[in-house]
Amino acid sequence: MNRGAFSYSSYRFKWKKFLSFAVLLTVATPCFADVTNPWHLAVDERILNRKQVSHIVLETRPGGYRITLLLSERFPYSYKSKSAPFFIRVSDAKSGLELAEKLDAYLERGYNIRIRLNGSEIVEYELDESIE
Repeated sequence: MNRGAFSYSSYRFKWKKFLSFAVLLTVATPCFADVTNPWHLAVDERILNRKQVSHIVLETRPGGYRITLLLSERFPYSYKSKSAPFFIRVSDAKSGLELAEKLDAYLERGYNIRIRLNGSEIVEYELDESIE
């Protein structure tokens, strides 16, 4: 019988390859569960890294001081994009400067920060080295 380009062995090989890939996905899923997936975060949460934070600014406002994180997209996506400012309220300039240096050093080491937002205000931030 003439089968042309289709042969039983190539068909069986494709199924073996597919099944081994499916088994790998089901077995390897718990290995990747501890990595924080940005798609599984709540609407008011974000994960920031040094590539997104372009500036850390200490601002004086009429109601007090605040640390502002200016976020921008990375290079090919930065064309026609707008930066987003998120801020943390602080009580005085000294504590604000200490927090800004702490955030800068943390981001420079390559770790990520998980933040919870209320509009543009950061109401909670988590400096955890296990966030990936």
